[in-house]
Amino acid sequence: MKLPLFLLLSSFPSSAWAFSVAPPPRRSPVTSGGGRVYPLMSKQQVVPFPKKLYPSHHRNNYYSYSTKNKSALQLSDSSSTNEYSSPTRIQEALAGLTVAFSLLSKAIACSAIVGVNPLVGLWSSVIMGITAPLIGSRAGVISGTAAVVIVPLSALTMTHGVEYMPLCIILSAIMQGLFGLCNLAKTADLVSEEVLSGFLNGLGFILLFSQAKVFKAAKAVGALQPAVAMASLCFAIVQLLPILTKAVPSSLVGLVVATGLGMALKLPLATLESTAPAGTFSGGLSSLPQLIDFGQLRTMATSSSAVKLVMPAAISIMIIALVETLLAGKVVDDMTGTKDEKDYDVPKRSVLAMSTGNLASAFLGGFGGCGLIPQTVLNLKSGGGGPFSSISYAVAMASFVLFFAPLVGKISEAALAGIMITVAYDTVAWSSSVTSIKAALSKEGDGTRVQRLIDLFALGLSSYICYFGNLAVGIIGGVVAQRGLHSIFNRVGSSNDEAVAS
Repeated sequence: MKLPLFLLLSSFPSSAWAFSVAPPPRRSPVTSGGGRVYPLMSKQQVVPFPKKLYPSHHRNNYYSYSTKNKSALQLSDSSSTNEYSSPTRIQEALAGLTVAFSLLSKAIACSAIVGVNPLVGLWSSVIMGITAPLIGSRAGVISGTAAVVIVPLSALTMTHGVEYMPLCIILSAIMQGLFGLCNLAKTADLVSEEVLSGFLNGLGFILLFSQAKVFKAAKAVGALQPAVAMASLCFAIVQLLPILTKAVPSSLVGLVVATGLGMALKLPLATLESTAPAGTFSGGLSSLPQLIDFGQLRTMATSSSAVKLVMPAAISIMIIALVETLLAGKVVDDMTGTKDEKDYDVPKRSVLAMSTGNLASAFLGGFGGCGLIPQTVLNLKSGGGGPFSSISYAVAMASFVLFFAPLVGKISEAALAGIMITVAYDTVAWSSSVTSIKAALSKEGDGTRVQRLIDLFALGLSSYICYFGNLAVGIIGGVVAQRGLHSIFNRVGSSNDEAVAS
């Protein structure tokens, strides 16, 4: 299913609206004195609740003020008392292997969209997967080739050629690095739970409908029923196996069983090898990436016309990559119920790790990437969560290219579609969306009903824009709309109070 994508508002600075309006009422932790701590404020800066707008009897089960407040992104039900436990090295290695399988077809598809060799996407994922944990990115986040980054890049390469790709990625990486060095990574705290849920809803449905091409291709050759059967089998294994055992990742088991059964029954299913260009899965040292022509890069970098040409795409890539990388870290926090406590600024280090990975990838002829929310969800569901899972995913991806390429090429695309449908289902914020709807319709709740309707509107708006438009624009639009409407409502309420008092 081809999805319309709007051109990113690349000239819109992500921090321009950070303090332009009063922050809306949020479900963040509160102090014992009845005040609220807002994002970007220190723990000592507490804003008291206006008694008229925040009556204590309006607080009910729809809104939690506990510091252990769970979001819809967590894998367990909100009533669950299970605590997150750190995975073992074996669990992380298997989770990384599962993630590597899930990214194979995506990396190849991204390469085709840009117009470069399929191996470029694979090696871009490897480089991003290695640099992120080594530099100190949020543990559990998977970084690699991102389709959302490819959209503005492909618009550039299709119009002006792939020779501009290295300069574009390098400029984007430099801007990402400056963003991190200027300590702007914490602006992700501006994203509310409703806007984050809307982002995940849009991303989940994009991922879900992107698998339609697998079944359309199967239908064209008369293999629709076998494809649906193997994808359904894989989906069922992923969902049901954890009930019996969590010793091995259910996603990996589903992939192996569905592919193996299809081969045993000699079903006419497409494989990674059959849908990729010839030689992609030949393997060997000839598959290693090569350095770019630095002379040509220097010539382009010193040309004002070339820099002006690639700058809009570079800014778009920077914004999209920053948004998804920082939100991927928030997803890990919510799904595990933990914070990555380090002696350094984790969001800042995550941005710097992404910047470094993109630079290294560009120097080796790649197009980089960013943190990947769907693969991060898959990593956590498969038993990963530490930095070793990211490294093992990168090592597994490199091994696929160099040593096991012929074997990996036999993987069924229908089985991979089953995996990705599972990831799409887990990405959509079902529980949080239903909670927001119930809260908006309820007569009891946090704040007034108008405020809860504003939150629901922000969720719906960001979901719509993220799916039908652009992910970064959906995030920015949702935050601006929610904060702006809450600011207007609070000012009107204050004016009415002053009028009554006078």
